[in-house]
Amino acid sequence: MKPTFLKPKDKVAIIAPSGRVFKEDLSENIDFLTSLELVPVFGENIFADFNNGYLYAGTIQQRLQDFQYALDNDEIKAIWCARGGYGAVQLIDQLNWDKFLNKPKWIIGYSDITAFHNHLNNWNIPTLHAITVKKLNLSYTKESFQTFKKAIFGEELYYEIPGNPLNKTGNVQGKLVGGNLSIIYSLNGSLSALNGDNLILFMEDWNENWYHLDRMLMNLKRSGLLGKIKGLIVGSFTRMDIQEENPEFLAEYDSMSYQIIHQYMENYNIPVCFGFPAGHTGDNRALLMGTEVEFTVSENYVNLNFI
Repeated sequence: MKPTFLKPKDKVAIIAPSGRVFKEDLSENIDFLTSLELVPVFGENIFADFNNGYLYAGTIQQRLQDFQYALDNDEIKAIWCARGGYGAVQLIDQLNWDKFLNKPKWIIGYSDITAFHNHLNNWNIPTLHAITVKKLNLSYTKESFQTFKKAIFGEELYYEIPGNPLNKTGNVQGKLVGGNLSIIYSLNGSLSALNGDNLILFMEDWNENWYHLDRMLMNLKRSGLLGKIKGLIVGSFTRMDIQEENPEFLAEYDSMSYQIIHQYMENYNIPVCFGFPAGHTGDNRALLMGTEVEFTVSENYVNLNFI
């Protein structure tokens, strides 16, 4: 059930299933989309504003309306989420996925959009973990854009990154799943919790206390997820704990977070890599979630090959 890759002049829906967005937040990456000869189609309610203890991009009904339209409209070939934040999980059980399941299309984004990645990857429908339309308060690298382009147009996607002292060597094949650790954790015990065999888990996060990182990993351990995955890819962990206590608060790869993860993975005999360039960072490279990959960790380098 793989979505069709895009071609020039295809229409891409721009919708906001989670946090509030402003038009000026989107202009730069909309220009990037049009430079690829793709046509942006904005959701009717994309700039709506609803405060319910959090500033959502409209009420649940408004966000559902835009997402359902994008799912059902045959002219829309992909759905690019405007931003993360919180709110995607509110929509999953109320959306009608019937037409989408017969003819899936790419759903693109990261952070809170992990809720859609996990839910759809359980149905063996691939999704694209990549930059959102709204960027963080930093500049994206050229690789973030280049790999986005390769992924949506179906060009070969392959990564080789340097080794890390915390890595565990090995070679496995499996289905790449995961995304933002906080969202993976929040979905555990629900219909959207990651399931299946031969899973290679990717995780990243930001703005979490170190003790909460431990809490989330303990949950994944006790629920059995860490015990059944075939490999682990650790992306960026940024702005962790509090700035006054963390000298690496603004670093892309937080050493304390990596040590905590490493301690959890020591007793699992699977390949693990640290420092993969994806997550809440300027170097946020595209990952085809729910697809088969070959994952190789050697002493000096890491390879991730999409099969």
